[in-house]
Amino acid sequence: MTAGISGYNSYVPRLRIKKEDYAKAWGSFQAAGVSEKAVMSFDEDALTAASRVSKRALESVPMAPAKVTRFAFASTTAPYLEKLLSGTVLVNVGMPNSAFTTDHTTSTRAGTEALVSGIEHVKASPGGVAVVATADAPRASMWDPLEHPMGAGAAGFVLSSENLIAEVEGYASFAMEHFGERFKPAGEGTLQDLNVKKFFASAFTTCTTKACASLLKKLGTKPEDYAHVVIQQPDAKTPGSVAGKLMFNDAQMASGLVSVNLGDLGAASTTVGLVAALDAAKVGDRIIMISYGSGAGSDAVSLKVVSDRKPVPSFKDQLEKKEYIDYIQYVKLKGALK
Repeated sequence: MTAGISGYNSYVPRLRIKKEDYAKAWGSFQAAGVSEKAVMSFDEDALTAASRVSKRALESVPMAPAKVTRFAFASTTAPYLEKLLSGTVLVNVGMPNSAFTTDHTTSTRAGTEALVSGIEHVKASPGGVAVVATADAPRASMWDPLEHPMGAGAAGFVLSSENLIAEVEGYASFAMEHFGERFKPAGEGTLQDLNVKKFFASAFTTCTTKACASLLKKLGTKPEDYAHVVIQQPDAKTPGSVAGKLMFNDAQMASGLVSVNLGDLGAASTTVGLVAALDAAKVGDRIIMISYGSGAGSDAVSLKVVSDRKPVPSFKDQLEKKEYIDYIQYVKLKGALK
């Protein structure tokens, strides 16, 4: 059964902070290639963003929430350590209580994990409809340079076998054990990193290249077959190092490189990038997205655009609607300054 994306949209927080304001406070801004990043306000979190983007995705079809049979929520920064998070969003949006729900957490790979689970539901359930919401705002200590690139954003998708915008051609994964990079111990509220850059670079490159190579072999496609390429974006430079090894070029990366203006979106990094790529794509274009999660693992997903239907508001419209804050306001919003 053919399955794919019937509707989609993103949510970009209105508040932004420029790299210059970080530099004024810190003397530097350690987020390669990031010019500014999005910030959630006092009344926003991963659950409110997921609810908003799920509604927008359904409206883009359009489709009534009552038709949803599967809902998957993905985030690394949900406001509860133990609680059914997907149920909160499901009720807020008006999806049926009988819809099968899952929470995907603990890894920035969670966004593609949720997307693949939704696709598998549609393929296994004739007439099934899945909604996938990925929303994140990664957190590290305000005294740790690891925090500098961390932004906020969300993406939502309606997955089905009918009225498709893009069909999913296939997916592949690669996982291994790799300690030492970004992690959050039990009982801690912020991310940590042993700051051994070779650890991260080695794991990131190994996982993403192997997942991508496996998918290309499976589908019989080549790098040049893809008009748009979206790779996990801990900053705006790291994806390019992997793209070069996979023989993708800057032009293929351009549409989905959202970290330049939004920062590191964690579990929503590749999915928000996918929204931007879909907005830019033409019928017949192929898109490949490659996620990464420390620990370590990667998913690669190939899609082919079959319709030119675009959502409102567009990703570009949301990107341009913004209000800048300074570093003191930012620290207050992060709860580090009372």
